[in-house]
Amino acid sequence: MNTNLVSLSGELESKWFKIDDKKMSLKKKKRALSKLSDYEFTQEKTFLGYQMTEYLNYKKNYSKYLNIAMNNVGDPFVGGNLTLNTKAVEVEVLRYFANLWNNKDRGNPLKKDDFWGYIVSMGCTEANIFALLSGRDYLEGKYLLIDDEKAQKAKRLSETLKDAECRINQQLASSYGTMKSTNENKFKPVAFYSQDAHYSIVKAMEVLKIATFNSEAATHGYTCPLTKEDYPQGFSKEYLDENGWPKEVPSKDDGSIYIPALVKLVEFFAKKGHPILVSFNYGSTFKGAYDNVKEAIDALVPILKKYDLYTREIEYADGKTDIRNGFWFHVDGALGAAYMPYIEEALKQKLIKKPTKDYTFPVFDFRIPEIHSIAMSGHKWIGSPWPTGIYMSRVKYQLKPVDDPMYIGSPDTTFAGSRNAFSPLILWEYLSNKSFQDHVQETVKVEEMTQYAYEKLKSLDKDDKCWVQRTPFSLTIRMKKPTQDMIFKYSLSTEELYVNGKKREYAHIYIMRHTTKKLINKYISELKKSHYFKD
Repeated sequence: MNTNLVSLSGELESKWFKIDDKKMSLKKKKRALSKLSDYEFTQEKTFLGYQMTEYLNYKKNYSKYLNIAMNNVGDPFVGGNLTLNTKAVEVEVLRYFANLWNNKDRGNPLKKDDFWGYIVSMGCTEANIFALLSGRDYLEGKYLLIDDEKAQKAKRLSETLKDAECRINQQLASSYGTMKSTNENKFKPVAFYSQDAHYSIVKAMEVLKIATFNSEAATHGYTCPLTKEDYPQGFSKEYLDENGWPKEVPSKDDGSIYIPALVKLVEFFAKKGHPILVSFNYGSTFKGAYDNVKEAIDALVPILKKYDLYTREIEYADGKTDIRNGFWFHVDGALGAAYMPYIEEALKQKLIKKPTKDYTFPVFDFRIPEIHSIAMSGHKWIGSPWPTGIYMSRVKYQLKPVDDPMYIGSPDTTFAGSRNAFSPLILWEYLSNKSFQDHVQETVKVEEMTQYAYEKLKSLDKDDKCWVQRTPFSLTIRMKKPTQDMIFKYSLSTEELYVNGKKREYAHIYIMRHTTKKLINKYISELKKSHYFKD
């Protein structure tokens, strides 16, 4: 297979970077790096299609660390034996977001309601996977790290048994939580997420073998409880499976989850005794939509209480029990969790106007007592040279790791094992350079820039032939897909969506901190030259 990228003129080709058995000559290496530089800096100038900030300024203070191998392996709050780490910086970044998201600060000694989290090495995908893994294990009855008796038992095992025996016993202990029940669904969580959820959520469900409401319905041949009145306006039958079930929870036109459908679907499975796992969007990938998390949870709580899922007793060993929720609510806030808290403050200060008179800010964070976890991407709103992000929860929701290796001198409480120690420096640099009010003013500026782009595009799309749309306070504007040359030049994301039963090919632009009026105007000018608004 030819791996050279030659589908479009100007696209980088792999042939310039071919590695063989001989040492590459200095001349070839310079040419290859020149090609790379030309390509990246050319594309950066017109980067408009994805939620990645290109306004970065990290070279001065941090380039020297590129020649030091650092690793934040293990729990961020325990230093460990690998001393080339940046955990001290990581903890302060986590503390900042704990406060921003209204999570409780960490006390001394540690309390069960204190925050816990870590900076991930992938992006929000890793944080989402870890959240869903935690939710699955929590709902399946795996035991918790906070339980003193079990922690002491594990310690005694590690002191009295050989390493291999200790690992076996800890692995066996991780299966505790098999409370005897006549209901076979008692420890089988069912997951719910909207049709606008990021693809990483779908991927995670498959990798983690978590049953979704759709897969569980197909397995048992259930009849869908939703009627025509339970779907949002404009919902298309293409989003139904062959059995008449929605493939995911239906979304409204703006991309936010349709709460009446969610409530009815959750009740169907709660009634059958399944614990409930819901992943909400907060700044969905394509439409930039914000689920009204608080409104949805307020509607779900009575159902959870009705079917004894709000709290329930778990037997983790003979005669020993604990009390926990029969649900796990996660918020995928890849973009919105880092951006919208400042928008909320800007609204309070009346620095920006409400999009409509009846607009209510969609609260998403730990002010909602039922929230278990939040994920965020660091390379989107903040900006980073590589993908990064944050997972955050509370100490009381931590699951006991299968193993507690002496090798690293720190509990292996994260998903990745070895973790990027550079990312905390990047996030800290951005946060430490601005006051809270600076962040608020910056979001106001970007909000105004996004509205400017939307109004200019909308004014040229008078007959709505190009489907120019913007969800309130989103940073993305979606529209009819332009030419392939435009897609490549501006790095545009594209997607096929159904609206009222008709397939539409969309693209979108994202207004990030680096986006200027000059870039927006250039993009619109080229759209006009291509007769985009006349087709």
